[in-house]
Amino acid sequence: MSTVPVRPRLAPAYPPAVRDLRRSVAGLALVTVLVGGCSEKQEANATLPSTSATETTEALPEVGPADFPVPDEARTKDAAGAEAFLHYWIDLLNRQRAIPAGQPLRDLGPDCQNCLRIAENYDEAAAAGNRYEGGELTINAVAEPTFDGDKVIVSFGARREPVAIVDGNGATIDAQPDVAPNLASGITLAWSPEDQAWVVTGFDLG
Repeated sequence: MSTVPVRPRLAPAYPPAVRDLRRSVAGLALVTVLVGGCSEKQEANATLPSTSATETTEALPEVGPADFPVPDEARTKDAAGAEAFLHYWIDLLNRQRAIPAGQPLRDLGPDCQNCLRIAENYDEAAAAGNRYEGGELTINAVAEPTFDGDKVIVSFGARREPVAIVDGNGATIDAQPDVAPNLASGITLAWSPEDQAWVVTGFDLG
């Protein structure tokens, strides 16, 4: 069964604009600068006392798959961070569908029912020895994020390529053979202070 339903076009199509957010960034570098001096006995007086300064930046805890973590630019509590997370999420959906494997979607969307449904579909396909062919998602356009306290809603349009589920012998089990050029979609994110990252609480594709 396909994870992405096709619905009538609800918004005008836009040129594809896919951001490559596949840079693996584990955290900020820990920088320590030591400036020191020494005292030396003098005949008439002593030198100035030694001084030292240390500058440190706390590293962000890793979020997401170890080999495909959420990038730092998607971990800021602002409009830019929310939009960057959306692009990461779409890339993650494409990545996990190609495997297929659903656990990273559960990790980043533990209270998102549609995320859990997609994750289950991916895992069931893997358990049955099936795989997905096609179905890549790209973002056409993104609206200005709407904030409500620690939550944000981001509306966007997405293109979905034809998709099929095939078995180990290459036989088609289910398919959506048509392109969905501009699915009116949305994602709801909540800020996690502990992880310093967004989590998905709602996701609707089309």
